[in-house]
Amino acid sequence: MSSKNQVVFHESRSLGKGLPFAIVEPSVLMANNDIFEPSLRDFHVIFWFKKGTGKYYIDFEEYEISANSIILVSKDNLHYFEPFTESCELQSIVFKPDFIYRNDMDLKHLFHFDAGCYYEGKQILKLNATDIDFFETISKQMLNVFHQWEGQEREEAFYHLLCLFLLQSSKIQNNLHESRIEPNKKEEMILRFNQLLEDHYKTEIKVEFYVEKLGTTVKTLSRLVKQQYNVSTKSVIDERRSLEIKRLLRGTTMPVKEIAYDLSFDEPTNMVKYFKKHTGFTPNGFRKSFVY
Repeated sequence: MSSKNQVVFHESRSLGKGLPFAIVEPSVLMANNDIFEPSLRDFHVIFWFKKGTGKYYIDFEEYEISANSIILVSKDNLHYFEPFTESCELQSIVFKPDFIYRNDMDLKHLFHFDAGCYYEGKQILKLNATDIDFFETISKQMLNVFHQWEGQEREEAFYHLLCLFLLQSSKIQNNLHESRIEPNKKEEMILRFNQLLEDHYKTEIKVEFYVEKLGTTVKTLSRLVKQQYNVSTKSVIDERRSLEIKRLLRGTTMPVKEIAYDLSFDEPTNMVKYFKKHTGFTPNGFRKSFVY
């Protein structure tokens, strides 16, 4: 599907909103208030902020954005822009997880949420002139493929171009945070812990569970987490669970009772106590006030 204002690649009505892969132009993004309302999505988004300044929120963290920035929004991140006070230009690339995750190696691409992203603020990237030229070239190639290719070849071309876009973003991210391409053993354990937490935070709240899965000791894991995030291992687990409650309270209409059972609390009252202890709010109070 193509028009003056929007290009949608590889449209499939069998997948969610029918946008497994799309490039959405500024006029379409600005046509309604969707980008200014807190929302949970079932797809990943790359926002390329080309012109202007503004504020953006990802999982209740505020980010200042400026021209020539990439904003990386993973599936299930609660996110939105503040209304713009000046002329801005942005483009988004939208894709379903299944479009990019074809094997385990693809998890090394950018889009999978874990505690590290939340604590380290890795989701806003500033672009230099070389980065901008690189992304402009890829975007033009995507358009050429859309207009000149078809069928399976077009789908595969989009897949590889998107991989290239993500790999360049990852390269910028690594340079920004002085990360090595191949993590050492300590970093590898943190990555494994993050992934275990993402897989089990709804049901496993004890540090000992993660220690056993990692084949390490409580002392070793605690030391590594403290070095990485400057908080305790239990705090990381509690923060992840509290974040999910916040997401569901603000990004959905799920009743508090259902949220409690979804996160494996025995009783809704236990979740209310837990949430108030870690945030200072009752669930209903947070849903109504939405104070950062």
